[in-house]
Amino acid sequence: MKVILSRHLLILILPVFFASCRTASHQVQILKPATITFPKEIKQLGVINRSLPAKGSGFANILEGFITGESIGADREASQECMRGLAAGLNTNPRFTAVVIEGVDLRGTGTRQWPEFLDWHQVDELCNRFRVDAIVALETFDSDINLRQRTADVERIIDKKKVVVKEYYADLRMNVRSGWTVYGPQKQQIVDRNAFNDEMRWNESGNSPEHVMSKLPSKRRAINESAHFSGRQYAIRISPTWITENRTYFRKANDDFKKASKFVKRKNWNDAIAIWQKNTVNSDSKIAGRAKYNMALASEVEGNLSLAKEWAHRAWQQDGLKKARQYAELLKYRIQEQERLNQQMEE
Repeated sequence: MKVILSRHLLILILPVFFASCRTASHQVQILKPATITFPKEIKQLGVINRSLPAKGSGFANILEGFITGESIGADREASQECMRGLAAGLNTNPRFTAVVIEGVDLRGTGTRQWPEFLDWHQVDELCNRFRVDAIVALETFDSDINLRQRTADVERIIDKKKVVVKEYYADLRMNVRSGWTVYGPQKQQIVDRNAFNDEMRWNESGNSPEHVMSKLPSKRRAINESAHFSGRQYAIRISPTWITENRTYFRKANDDFKKASKFVKRKNWNDAIAIWQKNTVNSDSKIAGRAKYNMALASEVEGNLSLAKEWAHRAWQQDGLKKARQYAELLKYRIQEQERLNQQMEE
């Protein structure tokens, strides 16, 4: 897969490159709140497949497989992979534990049309049988594959001579639509019902049609990977999720900052903080502003978001550091998210 930068993008990158000479990057782990908040009594989730057609009504799906070139039974296999993706996403985060329930034959429409809601007696029976607090049902599942191919004449140097050769390109797009319903039996509550479209793409080039196609995943692999990805995306909607975000800090302002940067690389934040804090009262506002900015990052890393916001605000208000104004706004948003996260993680 190739990434091509336009000249316009290059112009945007240059200031960032020069700015990076005085800054360094640091990754922070953040637990992001879910889009929706579950009842706190729900902790164990059972994931079931209800997206398959009722017995005797699957002929249209088989016919569609022949027409579109999809493997027969591909959606059946992929729907299972979608559930595994959801369970994997939930189990790698701290709010829920999830199990994929096998051996239960619950049928739906086999199309993008929602089935009728499960009967609450069925939900209670499933929860009791598998010792879970709620049922997450994959109730609709569909996939579409699109392959685009093109050619272009490009210049190449062959045997020290400039020649024009034909290059072949392929763009494979896999769209998965998954529809989920969460059944909470304690209050006979539909906690969530939503359908989502998720797309994965593969772009390749080669010197012949066969060469470029050999570099693409098979249709079966493409749909399974896309389905797994779709399941993980739904996990982000219903569960707090660990993510990694990049932050920058100033590694250059005076000789002290160079020493502090080495401490950060060794994850020795205490010694770095001692250096930055000393420089927050530097008579040079440029140095003081950068030190306060770095103190904001250190406070965020330590989990004290209010103090981090205060340091960033001081760097902007007292020393005119524009970068700190943006950071203060980001921290303000993080504080709001933290309040929602605390509600979701409440025991």
